[in-house]
Amino acid sequence: MKYLLQIPLFIFLIAACQPVQTSNQAASLSFFPDSSNASTTIAEGDELVGVYFMPSWDTDPDPNVDRDSFWSCIQDPENCSSLKNTGIWGPKGRVYNKRYPYEGPYLDRKPVKELKGFYNRTDPDVIKKQLQLMKSYGIDFFAYDWFYGRNYYYHLYFGPQSKIFYPEGWKIDPNRDGRVAVPGLEEWNEQLQVMLDVNAKLPVDQQMKWAINWCDDSHERWMAWLKIGSPDEMARKANYDGEKPDKALYLKVHEKITRQWTDKYFKRKDYLKGKDGRPIVYFYFPQDAESRAAYYGLGLKDLLDLSQKIAKEQGFPGIKFIAVTAGPMLERERAYGLPTVWKANNPNRPWEGGVYQKKLLLQEYVPRLKSMGFEGMTAYVYHNFMEKDNRSYADMRETYKGHWNKWSEEFKSDPKFEYQVPVAMGWDMRPAGGTWPQPSGFPSEPYKDKVHSDKKSFTAMLRDAMEVSQKYRNSNGNTVMICCWNEYLEGNYIEPTQGHGYDYLEAIKEVYGN
Repeated sequence: MKYLLQIPLFIFLIAACQPVQTSNQAASLSFFPDSSNASTTIAEGDELVGVYFMPSWDTDPDPNVDRDSFWSCIQDPENCSSLKNTGIWGPKGRVYNKRYPYEGPYLDRKPVKELKGFYNRTDPDVIKKQLQLMKSYGIDFFAYDWFYGRNYYYHLYFGPQSKIFYPEGWKIDPNRDGRVAVPGLEEWNEQLQVMLDVNAKLPVDQQMKWAINWCDDSHERWMAWLKIGSPDEMARKANYDGEKPDKALYLKVHEKITRQWTDKYFKRKDYLKGKDGRPIVYFYFPQDAESRAAYYGLGLKDLLDLSQKIAKEQGFPGIKFIAVTAGPMLERERAYGLPTVWKANNPNRPWEGGVYQKKLLLQEYVPRLKSMGFEGMTAYVYHNFMEKDNRSYADMRETYKGHWNKWSEEFKSDPKFEYQVPVAMGWDMRPAGGTWPQPSGFPSEPYKDKVHSDKKSFTAMLRDAMEVSQKYRNSNGNTVMICCWNEYLEGNYIEPTQGHGYDYLEAIKEVYGN
């Protein structure tokens, strides 16, 4: 089994309907101190229902053309950037032949008419309908996949860049159009900005809560970070003397990331917070961040502790970090395990590449999470449990039950570390080329690409998840995380489409909304 350092994909959509506050929502809002009309206790049996949300983006280099990263792959392989990515598929991109044929287009994934079909991702009317759908069908919050590019320098005196976040009072170079001394900016956030603007205009009792799901830099962006100050970058004046990706700058960028959270997002009334007022941050694949921090002799705890310190300095009681992780569990799969160290092939030229080392199996990695500063864990997608792989949705339900039971039992005596029970509606990565991309141009495990559920089987999985959540309430808390709102390229989308209509939202409302 090949486990890649991947970044998940998903968008948010909603259909037109009047929001209806269910008893589940009224109770769950007691978690949020800023919410009005919230009860002070959570009734036994009520769950907080969260859903992951992934932004799409424009993949066309022409600024006059908008080619959505989702819709292009669903409709036409010639316009799909995922299929042409030589970094994962090799020099020819994804190769199709008789053995590995193209099976699209995947038009059953087209959103319903109420969402304007293949909608514009920043259309405020569509976003309003998405928020209303989430709310009315029993979803309490969404976790937005949040990406940050550490390597980008910008100039605050240059028009379009003047609005990019930079902490007040931090050093800039006035002789270079206000060039920032500390690089880094959030990426693919245009949907989030419109979403938050629309959400703020809704009546308070109709607003959605939301949280950051921090997806640390991809390997490609890690290489771009290490390339800062390299001879090539200096020669083309992308960097200047003194700009180099050393430990001090790495930590300063992390401080900047946290300041963006505190200054821009945590202060919002719609941001997800616990009973104690601490903002909740989901952390996707912490092993990626841990292995790269180790390059500087840092532990992941050093980074989380720094974030806690900054949050408290900015007037918050701290941050509650929840790890989002999964991985192989068999010794023969250790080569694809969760890395804890990244080492450069050439210490003098680290941007040319390196290797991820000291890989752990999932059951070895998870017990370390609490010592790193996490107070809980959940998952995005589980692809297996021990020997059992997901080759059908029946298989997926079995593998998930294996994880639910293992981790619930693992932490049942620890009320300070919660396991938020995850649920998925399936897996089918064919629009993006298949599971998993290989340099040969072919997927390594295409048999995993038809893990399809329907309303009945998804409803059954939701009921199973609720049973586990309630059984281990004292340690698991009361949050169920669903993947996903709009993982269109990975076949994990509950947003209403022409293929399944409103089935998955109706299932959520049937199980959790009454």
